[in-house]
Amino acid sequence: MDRLSVVHGEGDLGNATARSGPRRRGSSPISAEDFARKLNDLALGGDGWRSILTAIAEQTGKAVRLIGVHGGVFFATDGGDATMSPAEVAHVFAEPEPVTVNLEDGWSARALAVWAGQRRVGLLLLAEPVDDGTLALLKASSTAVAIEAVRRDAAAAARAETASRLIDELRFGALRGTEELTRTATRFGLRLDEPHAAAVFSYDGPNRRTWSTALSWLEMPVRQENDKGWTVLAGDLRREISRIRVRLQGMVGDGTVLAATGPTVTDPRETARSFRDAEIVLGLLRRRPGETELLHSDLGLAQLLLAVPPEHLRAFVEQQLGPILDRPELILTLDAWLATRGSRATVAELLHLHRNSVGYRVGQLRQLLGADPLDPETSHRLRAALTARDLLDVFTHRTP
Repeated sequence: MDRLSVVHGEGDLGNATARSGPRRRGSSPISAEDFARKLNDLALGGDGWRSILTAIAEQTGKAVRLIGVHGGVFFATDGGDATMSPAEVAHVFAEPEPVTVNLEDGWSARALAVWAGQRRVGLLLLAEPVDDGTLALLKASSTAVAIEAVRRDAAAAARAETASRLIDELRFGALRGTEELTRTATRFGLRLDEPHAAAVFSYDGPNRRTWSTALSWLEMPVRQENDKGWTVLAGDLRREISRIRVRLQGMVGDGTVLAATGPTVTDPRETARSFRDAEIVLGLLRRRPGETELLHSDLGLAQLLLAVPPEHLRAFVEQQLGPILDRPELILTLDAWLATRGSRATVAELLHLHRNSVGYRVGQLRQLLGADPLDPETSHRLRAALTARDLLDVFTHRTP
């Protein structure tokens, strides 16, 4: 039997127990076969996972979640966002029958592995406790979820091509008029005449195919470019990039997803500038170990320096840091010294040096720069120069 229909075979659904499900809010008992047909009709009609999972929740009276193959949440009727590790997902797929899983948020559920042919779709989770009748309904739901996954893949591929062209126009400038471009964007849910900002997500892990799939399933138009995904966001940018980044991270599993935004603009003629700056913000984010999200509005001094022509930044950096520009160890020491306000112990820990070595390097800095780095006026100039140097480095290494 094809695995698209039901993971563990329809034979499990034929007994008398399997032909009845629990009541909820007046819902009548339904056989597993009739329930499967009902859900399949929803899937074939293109109603989407939300409708399918909601129907399951209403019939069983239990919360339902759909987890991707790499542990991210596709949809949850209870709004739960707890992920699973890829290893935990793989364990469920290896089991012949649905198994009980316990998520990080304390939620306990029966997990059913869903296949579409030879492709693993994900896990369908139904809140415990689950009796035999409810288990039969859970198994009966598999086909509809698989159908929706196949339909979604096909729709995403067709939509992504048009969406990619739109994002490219916004990034590099459109040949058509602003009004026509705005109308096209509206069909994708983008209001370019209202505040919006470019956003870029990047991925450095091994699951590149999953990364492409994850981007194509986002609800907004996306342009994929190797390890990056470009889009436009509106509303609460901080909440949106965090929500999307966490979702992408949950789907790809191994590796790190980073997220950055450009400045907020209100005119489609300024959107290209937001995309340009978003790439710079991503470059700066990559220089901040341990951080995964950065908004243009959080750049501080770098936000102001972005408006300065590169040749002026270069001249300023040379003027302030010229004597140590070819001494990377002194640049690192100066950066740490200023960041810790002169804490020799903290700098030693950060740079893995002996405290005496830190003292020696700081002495060299004072001599070569001709000033005490911690002098208030001097420290402001040096911090600005270090930030300008970071920007110049990002300019040099960014994608043409």
